[in-house]
Amino acid sequence: MSAYVIVEATVRDKEARERYSSQVGPILRKFDGEILAAGPWLSLCGEPAFENGMVVRFPDKAMAFAWYHSPDYQALLELRDAALDCRFRIVGA
Repeated sequence: MSAYVIVEATVRDKEARERYSSQVGPILRKFDGEILAAGPWLSLCGEPAFENGMVVRFPDKAMAFAWYHSPDYQALLELRDAALDCRFRIVGA
């Protein structure tokens, strides 16, 4: 069963975000991650905590965890934190 990483983010630095985005895609693909949707939140109920969202599908929770904790992705955390104020969550098997 698929697992989904839900990313909530507000951009801090647009240039850093562009650098982060260009580097994270290839790492996602190494772990069979697929971006299903990305963009500004449209809130149906309640106030969103962040401006933007993304949904990334992985084959399963183990692969999602392997991606997040991989040395390649961990090497991007400093850049990510400069680029975004964010929260990552996982749902699914």
